[in-house]
Amino acid sequence: MNHHVLVSETKGEIELQAQQLPEPGDHEIQVRVHASLISPGTERAFVLGMANTSGDYPMTPGYSSAGEVVKVGKAVTDFRVGDRIASHGIQHRSYGNIRQARAARIPDGVPYELAAFTSLGVIAMQGVRKARIELGESAMVIGLGIIGQLAMQLAKLNGAVPVIGVDREDNRIELARHCGVELALNSADGGWTDAVRQATEGKGPQVVIESTGVPEVINTALGTARDFGRAVILSSTRGDTTVNFYRDVHKKALTIIGAHISGNAGTESRPGFWTWRDDANAFLNLLCHNRVLLEPLITERVHWTDIEQSYREMLAGNANKIGTIIHWE
Repeated sequence: MNHHVLVSETKGEIELQAQQLPEPGDHEIQVRVHASLISPGTERAFVLGMANTSGDYPMTPGYSSAGEVVKVGKAVTDFRVGDRIASHGIQHRSYGNIRQARAARIPDGVPYELAAFTSLGVIAMQGVRKARIELGESAMVIGLGIIGQLAMQLAKLNGAVPVIGVDREDNRIELARHCGVELALNSADGGWTDAVRQATEGKGPQVVIESTGVPEVINTALGTARDFGRAVILSSTRGDTTVNFYRDVHKKALTIIGAHISGNAGTESRPGFWTWRDDANAFLNLLCHNRVLLEPLITERVHWTDIEQSYREMLAGNANKIGTIIHWE
């Protein structure tokens, strides 16, 4: 079957192509994609061949989407044709095959374009989950792109008080305020760290979540966390970082937590480490009960026939593109 897919044939280039789609494997489902969500940080890094990416081309960017099951492999037991699902791993394409373990059923009442956030929601959720935030602990998220915005909301749901958001872009700071953060600061302003300490008993946040992907910001996360605190590395940094471990980690008794999605549990969830499916179901249930605000995070809706221009603007570093939904109907 012919379908349409966004492809990067060479570094920095992007185009829509028509390709043949194979039949689903025994443990796979075939999905007619209704909506996919661009993950700007990850996709931009891979298409542009930044540090800590494969550098392999051609490649098909994207991984977070939602759609309808149209075929099932002969060993599939969890889904049937007609189910509405969110998935992790189907790129920006009109149809795709995915292992059933990387799909989750969408609850009634949750539209496809919100369900398309699920994989990014899982990334943010596993980072917050690994932080083990206790009720009343302070938390700060540095980097208020789409992952940071989600982590901020989930930290608040998890009982963090106050939740502080930090970024260098005014539009992202305003969005964080709209979504309920207690304190939003521009790190380009002098004295922002003083404001953080003032809001956290003069000690700094107990949890700092780094969500920029900028290597130098790792030191900011370590330096602003309070003694005996936790620094969660949620973003995938694009380069090396030099750290004074004695000053910023050892002497402060700081715990550093790596929170890449590959750290999700494989088959059975346990405290702090849930499977992708369990995290996805939890995120979708939060959407079903209106516990997470996603509508304000959608800054652009694009029909698949117009995606090339919008995607090139994202690759150029347009900070106004926070949540771009691609509609594939």
